[in-house]
Amino acid sequence: MSAMLFKTYLLAPCAGLIFSLYHTTAQAQEWQFEAGAGVISQQQVWKKMPTVTSAVPYFTATNGPWRLGVDQGNLISYSFYQDESFRSYVGAGIRDNGYDADTSLSSKQSDDPVFNGYVAPDTEITAAIGFSWHWVSLQLAQQLNEDAAAQVVDLALELPLYQNESGLRLMAIAAASWMNADYTQRIYGVEPGNQNLSVGRPVFQTDAEVNYSLNLRVQYPVSERTILLGSAGVTELADDLQQSPLVGEKRSIDAMLLLVYHF
Repeated sequence: MSAMLFKTYLLAPCAGLIFSLYHTTAQAQEWQFEAGAGVISQQQVWKKMPTVTSAVPYFTATNGPWRLGVDQGNLISYSFYQDESFRSYVGAGIRDNGYDADTSLSSKQSDDPVFNGYVAPDTEITAAIGFSWHWVSLQLAQQLNEDAAAQVVDLALELPLYQNESGLRLMAIAAASWMNADYTQRIYGVEPGNQNLSVGRPVFQTDAEVNYSLNLRVQYPVSERTILLGSAGVTELADDLQQSPLVGEKRSIDAMLLLVYHF
């Protein structure tokens, strides 16, 4: 199936999402909000990239099937069906996982000469379709801008590890991310027009690859409306992608702590 056909399949439900806005608004429900702030720390895979630590805001809003705010990479999503154990949805958002990301809250950059004159990939606008069922979730996200066809399929398994009467919960999330060649080339590859042999940046072509990750998450209710959220995770880069002239680490590591208020 061609990338253009994939894009058509994704645009159709997104058009349905927008078309249903009037109907959903007409049957207005009470909005529910979550707002907070915290800190995130990331060790990325790029050569000589320092650890990036940033203060981050947090906000989500839900009204019936609608969700606003970051949710699996989507800034807005619409659930076709949702109950306690199953949810199917479409969404739209942005994706910015390359070196020197435009959406990064930190200005830190690598001091490795390989990035001298390097033209970093632009932020992607994405459409997504997916579902979650009990502990399993699956999502396909497709790039829409720049006439590109970067696709990522995320499969995740959430395993509850511990829960007590106070509301303390501990979970482990094991995930695999399949990335097509357009995506890996965009993020880890080097096109002929972006090469510079004098700084060790030759042309580097990529294929479709799979990254694996493991994440531990904890949540603790500080009060009736306030929750403390924490997470720590590691993502193992596919072997072939580790050979990129831009990459200096086999894995990325991230940690996050958030205080969230529900109202």
